[in-house]
Amino acid sequence: MQNGEDMSPQDSKAAGAGAMEEQKAPNQSQSGVEPTAPPLPPPSPPPPGPPEYPRPRLIFHTQLAHGSPTGRIHGFTNVKELYAKIAEVFSISPSEVQN
Repeated sequence: MQNGEDMSPQDSKAAGAGAMEEQKAPNQSQSGVEPTAPPLPPPSPPPPGPPEYPRPRLIFHTQLAHGSPTGRIHGFTNVKELYAKIAEVFSISPSEVQN
């Protein structure tokens, strides 16, 4: 074969298989374990929390059902406080506002 002789199909398959085995051998490390990438660095800590935005100043314009002057309510942070402020502006009981 090395002297210019023709190879038979069986000889070329055997030669190809031997070449494949030779190519696989160098890729493996000597211990038989594939090399791995170094470990990733630990993740950076998350930010301490959402950024603080100033609360908008809410102004609630309201009237009583029978057409009173408009009252402007501000300085409340929840519905309960809003009802109390409405009662204060119109000099009525807070229970009358909630109904």
